[in-house]
Amino acid sequence: MKLSDIVNRTAPPAPWVEGEKIPWDDPDFSRRMLKEHLSQDHNAASRRFEIVHRQVDWLERLAGGLEKDLKILDLACGPGLHSLDFARRGHSTYGIDFSPASIEWAKSQAAEPSLSSEFIHDDIRATEFGEGYDLAILLFGEINVFTAEDLGLIARKARAALGTGGVLMLEPHEPGVIRANFETTPSWSTQESGLFSDRSHMLLEEGFWHDDLQMAVKRWYVVDSDTNEVTNYSQTVVEHAKSELVRLVEAEGFTVSDAPGGWPAGNDDGPPEFYPLVAIAK
Repeated sequence: MKLSDIVNRTAPPAPWVEGEKIPWDDPDFSRRMLKEHLSQDHNAASRRFEIVHRQVDWLERLAGGLEKDLKILDLACGPGLHSLDFARRGHSTYGIDFSPASIEWAKSQAAEPSLSSEFIHDDIRATEFGEGYDLAILLFGEINVFTAEDLGLIARKARAALGTGGVLMLEPHEPGVIRANFETTPSWSTQESGLFSDRSHMLLEEGFWHDDLQMAVKRWYVVDSDTNEVTNYSQTVVEHAKSELVRLVEAEGFTVSDAPGGWPAGNDDGPPEFYPLVAIAK
């Protein structure tokens, strides 16, 4: 791309057209993002370890893991923080993620003696899940980056992976949060290095809300300071209404159940950004 492509860009961009997600599967981006996943200064990429631990407490009780050893499917697992916490309690886990650096880090941690935790690098829409699980989780708003069709596919595969009575735990964004976080005016900054590049660059970003579609599109332009080369990244995030999520999940062989109180979403000092959606395999 050239600078003129920024000047002549389409505004607002159509959902999905410029790309599905930020480049999780790019090795360099994945390596830089891993630092954010593991940071204990924020909850922007993964929850801090103490919040992960509280969430695993909640999930372990939900799935009956205080009375038996569980087999757990961790979808879009990132660096496997939840899986590893479960495994250290004696449960067995299987994590899948699109980010190569996150999966390699998770594998390195799973090498601890006595841990029953396996990780693979793949797209959860494409890979096989296996079967015989007691609990499947898709957390931290990842449900909102998929189309309704993809969510139906993921729910269908999760149902095949779970035994009858198994639990599927989803964590969508609360209503209004996607628009509040992703609809932004154009802004720019200069960086010696950053999430999108190891090199000195200028970063331009902007976010749009499609009210008719209930979707946000965020775009980033990275301008290399030495070559003036422009790279464009884009992500679409969907605000799926809870009623639609319930209909979609129940159509794939689940019954949506009231979630217990006390889900530790990780923002104790502010309004909730996510809510637990619990489905039981029929």
